[in-house]
Amino acid sequence: MSGNGAKIRFGLMADVHQDFMYKAEERLAEFVDHMNRERADFIVQLGDFCYPKPENKHFVSIWERFAGPAYHVLGNHDMDRCGKQEMMDYLGMPRNYYSFDSGDYHFVVLDTNYLNLEDGYADYAHGNYHKHPKHIGNVTPEQLDWLKGDLAATGKSTIIFSHQNLESVHLGFNIGIQNSDELLAVLREANAEAGFRKVVACMNGHSHLDGVKVIDDIYFIHINSMSYFYMGKDYERVRYSEEITESHPLLARTAPYREGLYALVTLEPGVLTIEGRETAYVGPPPLECGHSNSNAGHILSAKISSRRLLF
Repeated sequence: MSGNGAKIRFGLMADVHQDFMYKAEERLAEFVDHMNRERADFIVQLGDFCYPKPENKHFVSIWERFAGPAYHVLGNHDMDRCGKQEMMDYLGMPRNYYSFDSGDYHFVVLDTNYLNLEDGYADYAHGNYHKHPKHIGNVTPEQLDWLKGDLAATGKSTIIFSHQNLESVHLGFNIGIQNSDELLAVLREANAEAGFRKVVACMNGHSHLDGVKVIDDIYFIHINSMSYFYMGKDYERVRYSEEITESHPLLARTAPYREGLYALVTLEPGVLTIEGRETAYVGPPPLECGHSNSNAGHILSAKISSRRLLF
């Protein structure tokens, strides 16, 4: 690894969906091998990784081939068939939200997979979030308090990772968190008390989108799925073959990406650089399928844009 405190580089990927996607192992292997060749300081996956079942142990072993620290973020689909602790144990995660330092930079991982119900907050477990669509995507008060303390305790420029986006709930889309106002207030307070732009960016997966917004001088960056955009049952197409569609039934409702998408991110004083990737769809793109080709204010695309963002 580089070990250069003034400049660090890390690999970032999201939403590979091992249990939905055709040949997801090949996509993950390409990412890990690429980041090893680049000697990235660490790698992060932003959730929706795989189900915790014996058949996926080989998939996890590919991730573990990275020659450095490798960090997990929990995604909603990771708890489709299990409880949160079972998923954490499977991935070897000591905590569901946590922080770490690399060089001159601080990194925070949040867990946005909570239901806010009448009797309190509940972990996502066994797909329970499907039953409560208006109550999904929350950061608990305890986690917000922890975040305040964590940010106050560091003097380093900070990047926050989460599965769902932190900027807003996008009513009608349910791709963000419900209590974004409270979280944004924590970030504003941290930056104001620091007297500089301590929280530089928040980076999320989940939405399978490529985009960036700026709120309170903080970048909110959507990292596209490694594998596909989910269009829904109204847009079904056979993408690879009838046989593959039968073995991966959800694929017919998606617009898969021909190659795996991921990013190499570089942080150096005052500059965040994203080296992205662009590919094509397997089969007709969403627009040709009658889809609007947009979601939550972003145009759909089979890419992660390369960006140079100043802070």
